[in-house]
Amino acid sequence: MVPCSASVQPTVCFRSNHRWRRTPMSSYLFLLCPPYSGSTLLWKLLSTSANVSALPLEGQFLPEVKDIMRDSPWKAEAALPWPEIKRVWETYWDKSKPLLLEKSPPNMIRTTHIQQHFAPVRFIVMVRNPYAQAEGLMRHNNWTAKRAANFAMMCLQTQLKNARELDDALVMTYESLVQDPAQACVNLADFAHELGDVDPQASFEIHSIDGTLNRPIIDLNGKKIAALSADDLSIMNAIFVQHPKTIEAWGYDLIVDNAADA
Repeated sequence: MVPCSASVQPTVCFRSNHRWRRTPMSSYLFLLCPPYSGSTLLWKLLSTSANVSALPLEGQFLPEVKDIMRDSPWKAEAALPWPEIKRVWETYWDKSKPLLLEKSPPNMIRTTHIQQHFAPVRFIVMVRNPYAQAEGLMRHNNWTAKRAANFAMMCLQTQLKNARELDDALVMTYESLVQDPAQACVNLADFAHELGDVDPQASFEIHSIDGTLNRPIIDLNGKKIAALSADDLSIMNAIFVQHPKTIEAWGYDLIVDNAADA
């Protein structure tokens, strides 16, 4: 079995305009990342900065808005009361901090509304190897391989659109973060100078395929992909092979079974 790989940088050229300026007011920073794709790890890394105020939970799970935001959270056409959501979130943020951080995964399909209601705003767009993400979806949600693969592909396509269309966005992959945390932090600081004090050597308590452990930033893709059966991989490949341009754009490869090629 050839391991699924990803280049540290996506292979397409994304538009990423860095027009960040010092302002006397706080600025919003939305982490757009699919579920089980490293968002908690990056969220905790960003939170090591003294300049960041993060919500205590994903914004969608705060008690005042949970019933609203968790009702069909992945239905893009669902209308949400964004002024009320913003008012609630701002009661949790420390607005003396320059950056106000939020990371609910469904935000990735709601960027138009976010830009309308939060200003100034910037985005970090991140994805993960689709096989590794699909494993998490199956293990945590008891999804079939087909459902997990279709959702993972939707995420890659949505994030590709965000990466190409959002003006103020840093685009990265889970792999670029875990393979070289120090360089990832340099990129974050280049994107927003307020993030110059994030600590790539910090340890974090994260729930993963190994359980909940406190440890430094490491790459867990290998373990997650190894947990997939041959049948799982076959089902996923039947879906992924239909979207070669999306897979290639992010620098990922299909997993190839050497035995099948013999």
